[in-house]
Amino acid sequence: MWIQPTTPIIIRVPEAPSPETSVPDVLFQAIGVTGAFVVAALLTGIVIGCVLFRFRKKRLGPSRLNMKSLGL
Repeated sequence: MWIQPTTPIIIRVPEAPSPETSVPDVLFQAIGVTGAFVVAALLTGIVIGCVLFRFRKKRLGPSRLNMKSLGL
């Protein structure tokens, strides 16, 4: 009867070379991430501003909206 070897056979497959990352690539990615944060902050500010504006308008009611401004 034939006996199997006790040590496994390990075959290593070399990985494909990865492309190099240059300074412009890193800067472009950083600007992209920063731009995404800026757009998200602007959208959040607009939404919160609209909610507060509508809340104030609803709280004051139509009778107090006709009051005169001091023009300061």
